[in-house]
Amino acid sequence: MLNVKKKLIGQVLIERGLINSEILSSALEYQKTKAPTKKIGEILVELGYITEEELSKALAELLNIPYIDLKNIELDHNLVKSLPLKIMKQYKIIPIKRDEFGIVLIGMIDPLDNEAINIAREYLNTINIDISIISKDAFENILLEIENRISVEEALQEIKIETTEEAENLIKSINLDETESQPGIIRLVESIFKQSITYRATDIHIEPHSDGVKVRYRIDGVLYKGLEFPLEKLPEVVSRIKIIAQLDITEHRLPQDGHLTVKTRNSEYDLRISTLPSRYGEKVVIRILDKKQTILDISKLGFSKQNQEKIYQIISKPYGFVVVSGPTGAGKTTTLFSILKELNLESKNIVTIEDPIEYELKNITQVQVNEKIGLSFDNALKYILRQDPDIILVGEIRDEETLRISIQASLTGHLVLTTIHANNSISTITRMKEMNVNQEYLFSSLIGIINQRLVRVLCNNCKKPKKVNKDDFIKLITHSNQDDIELIQEDIKDIDIVYEPNGCPLCNWTGYLGRTSISEVLIFDSFVKDLILQKNSEDKIKKQLFEHKKQLFLIHDAISKIKNSITSIEEITRVI
Repeated sequence: MLNVKKKLIGQVLIERGLINSEILSSALEYQKTKAPTKKIGEILVELGYITEEELSKALAELLNIPYIDLKNIELDHNLVKSLPLKIMKQYKIIPIKRDEFGIVLIGMIDPLDNEAINIAREYLNTINIDISIISKDAFENILLEIENRISVEEALQEIKIETTEEAENLIKSINLDETESQPGIIRLVESIFKQSITYRATDIHIEPHSDGVKVRYRIDGVLYKGLEFPLEKLPEVVSRIKIIAQLDITEHRLPQDGHLTVKTRNSEYDLRISTLPSRYGEKVVIRILDKKQTILDISKLGFSKQNQEKIYQIISKPYGFVVVSGPTGAGKTTTLFSILKELNLESKNIVTIEDPIEYELKNITQVQVNEKIGLSFDNALKYILRQDPDIILVGEIRDEETLRISIQASLTGHLVLTTIHANNSISTITRMKEMNVNQEYLFSSLIGIINQRLVRVLCNNCKKPKKVNKDDFIKLITHSNQDDIELIQEDIKDIDIVYEPNGCPLCNWTGYLGRTSISEVLIFDSFVKDLILQKNSEDKIKKQLFEHKKQLFLIHDAISKIKNSITSIEEITRVI
């Protein structure tokens, strides 16, 4: 029998510092007038005063039974299989583990549900059951994982190798809403696609290892574990992907690239396929582009008001050279195309050269690089200049020849936009100088540099505050770099509370939901040109620009986003 303390759940929540008496009174009044059938804990969660996890922990204390955090425990999947999914859903219970004495520990959202306990005893074929409390959020997340696991297991049992005739009849576009009755191999591949879209992934990694094949999903820039299946099933999975991407299923020794379109009820996705031979088989990486949800709007990319104004100042020039820099995955292409969208007027002839073409814009001529036939960035640029362009976008500066032609184009009356890999705005200039271009031409053409990173945004549904020690904050943000410490003194003088990730079903327990940019924008004028010509160090140039109120840097934008609870200290230290 449960040892219930002579308290009410509201009292426990007050004692734990989660609510106060005024909040409790307000919730009780709400219960009385608007929701008489709901429990007070449910109402407090619904009104946003506490989380499901906090309610479950308080209930565990009240009933004097353990609380189990499903996020941090390894389930016995053989035991889980003994309880049908529909029973777990109906009674909100899940078997967790069986101990050496045969006692089964089950997790319950409502531990007072005697009918659910009896059902568990019947299906698990034991009267020896221990009860623990689990949160509703964690339970729903685990159910989703179990459903995916069952889907994969069923698909694996049905897998068969497709005939050549079947392969020839397959089409390049597939519909994920019409796959339930398909053969096993098709269901398995499309389960991977479905899960990636459910989790908002931008990339799928299908990775063969000695002990099996692991699927990982890149969500908001970070890889997370997904499905797993036996290594012997890899050839069929890869073949299925190659067939729908129109790749050569007989070629296993060389890398291949392809693409396909995936449709759901709500959207359409462009999948870019890349295969790579490895020790245990072909690794497949798939880039996912959601055609409907791509943001191409400068005002919605996370730029500060000051940086946004600088960008508009730069792109208002009729000609010149504009560079967006940053590491791989920093959102450079999205920024470039957001700029193009602003400049896309009837009076302008805009031509791009890209590898690959990621976004499609109306009324713009887009050219795909094709190295196999000799159509490289620099070759394509020469021909584009004969097409009477006003604005040219060069997807990436990869060599000095492409840089040289881009600069020449900007000097002859064209606005040229491009990207380059560099850590900050000042080092972007250094990088281009090292590519043996004429420095005078570079300085005459360059009008602005946008340097950026992408950081994950804290989930508004579950982020939590914490006090921060100013000295620790400085150490984490600056890595004890004295020059950076001097730059941020004004920004951190009032810092006290920051927010950190927590995790809930809405954000797939990551604590983050979406990404935003942190940036610095350098307008290349005579002041900046003189600083560089004087051969000052990078730190000295930064200090001079800051003192003359010419520029704020990545670190300032990062601190602003921490102070405004947009992102966390941990995320900023991970990225910069």
